[in-house]
Amino acid sequence: MQPPSPPYHAPFNDLAGSDVHEGQVDFVLKVEQVRGLLVKLNADAGVLSLAHNFAWITGGGRNHIFQATEGGVGSIYIDATRVVLITNNIEGHRLKLEELSGLDLEVFEEPWHMCQSVQAVATSIANGSSVQFDTDGSFDNALAPLRQALTPLDIRRFRQLGHDCTVHTHVRPGLTEWAIGAAISQACVARGIDMVFLLKAADDRVDAIRHPLPTTNVLHHKAMLVLCDTRIPDDLRKRHDAVTFVDAAALAATAAPLAISGYVFRAIQAAYTSTGFANEYTLHHQGGGTGYKSREWKATPTSEVGAARVFPVEIGQVCTGLVCVSRMASLQTKRFYWNPSIAGTKSEDTVLLVEGGGRIEVLTADGDWPQVRHTMGEITYSRPDILHIQVDAAGNPLPK
Repeated sequence: MQPPSPPYHAPFNDLAGSDVHEGQVDFVLKVEQVRGLLVKLNADAGVLSLAHNFAWITGGGRNHIFQATEGGVGSIYIDATRVVLITNNIEGHRLKLEELSGLDLEVFEEPWHMCQSVQAVATSIANGSSVQFDTDGSFDNALAPLRQALTPLDIRRFRQLGHDCTVHTHVRPGLTEWAIGAAISQACVARGIDMVFLLKAADDRVDAIRHPLPTTNVLHHKAMLVLCDTRIPDDLRKRHDAVTFVDAAALAATAAPLAISGYVFRAIQAAYTSTGFANEYTLHHQGGGTGYKSREWKATPTSEVGAARVFPVEIGQVCTGLVCVSRMASLQTKRFYWNPSIAGTKSEDTVLLVEGGGRIEVLTADGDWPQVRHTMGEITYSRPDILHIQVDAAGNPLPK
């Protein structure tokens, strides 16, 4: 007979500082959103298994073990009266205590060696009724507007994430792209940020490759963060001023009343043309909407995704445990990423279109980073400039 396990005190994983009650309220709100969606789809139940949907509905919960997969080891089943975590006996303890702490749901946990498929379990719980699965693209697409309509807790979490991502790394000539990436990764992991996307290029690769995965290439003169031992080259200065102008134009168009993605894209095209780089938009996508899924949608000249801010969510009296919500909510704030690029340079931040419209909040702003400013109408937008670091003969940064 095995001795009893020692008492286990789950760590608090939410680095945004939310309390349990706030997480409960957020969870109830999102469950009711899903229930409303299921009614519209004439479905009796829905299952959220993909990592971005699990994270959305749980306020940042992690159902993955391997980051390289979209699926996870836990799924959330929702119908008109029940919310159930479907998992196995390896993961159930951790998920309930660490990722879903305080959330009011049932747990369906099977022995790992006897697990049925999520589809089979969900169909059994639903007693043969109609079930939607987010692993089917149509239901995942239907969930997208809900994911993009950020709740107050979402906004606070994304603001904290944006702040934590403004990390400085000491780069210098002689480092490989891998070494530079390692410094960035170390800073992120120390802040509780999972690195799922890391691009780094030095010197010639900056101009040649739009999505540069790190290599053993050694930094001599410039990287995505530009280091120069003399003044910034005139051509690079021209290109960076142009790309930040395009970025500012994208932000201004996003804040326009009732803007849709095609309108923003056409503003981006016009800005490229006015700066003398008319064809650059054809060489790389220009961005779009983001949220719990890194790329909710990408803008094109004819796309009609609304940058409009209103997603009405009707909620009656909902009570679960000690949490009650009684209101009609309009979840209006959305996140965007625009990433215009011109060969050798790029301008990109994650921004919030603040509720009420007309105001852009840059989530990844760094107060210590140099800025270039562009005025669009009556509003001036600050965009990241080139960081110019002077080094000595040994490649060490000189004091400012």
